Amino acid sequence: MGSIAIFAGGFGSGKSEVALNYAIETAHRSTRVVLADLDMVNPWFVSRDLKEELNQKGIILVAPGGDLSFGDVPNIPAHLLAYVRQDNDMVIDVAGDEVGSLALGYLSHLLGQRRPLHFNLVVNPYRPFAGDLESIYELRTGLERAARIPFTGIVSNPNLVEASDLTTIVEGHARVVAYARALELPVVCLTVEERFYQELYPRYGKLLKKIQLYLRPDWLTDVF
Repeated sequence: MGSIAIFAGGFGSGKSEVALNYAIETAHRSTRVVLADLDMVNPWFVSRDLKEELNQKGIILVAPGGDLSFGDVPNIPAHLLAYVRQDNDMVIDVAGDEVGSLALGYLSHLLGQRRPLHFNLVVNPYRPFAGDLESIYELRTGLERAARIPFTGIVSNPNLVEASDLTTIVEGHARVVAYARALELPVVCLTVEERFYQELYPRYGKLLKKIQLYLRPDWLTDVF
């Protein structure tokens, strides 16, 4: 039925950016890619232009409508349930709290039928909820409990947005590696902007993944 790649993380971890880039990369080798946004509190695809760009790349976007609300179990769009049952490669972005992960928990019985299934914890050590091992452990435990799926790996995404430099990435990644070792999870990749890729590749090799920033709001760019 195709692969499932799920990306979750705390606020500001960059999980949505990582999920988007992964979906675009997957579309280069797959004939049918579905990108599902389960961040029902703050849906991140608000730009019509971005939706059109994904469509041009052959990526099906599934995002919640503004009328969705939470009960004990979040409402799941019927068409998302249909896509989970179909043959495709699916990428899922999960809200970075236990409430958001309840949607994933509702789908867990269906997702568990598909292989391979990768559940990735996206970590930016410079953001809230990731500043120390105790915070990371609490985040992991809460998300796994709500999602009913264990994490399979960690995505290292150390950055200070436009203020990032090589030192930011190297030192931040070392912290993520220490977290991963303590949590007994593998680091599946280190994500960096293209401007850092060539200088860091000799150090990290194939662990390094280039990402493009599609979701940067104009006001934040102006600040820097």
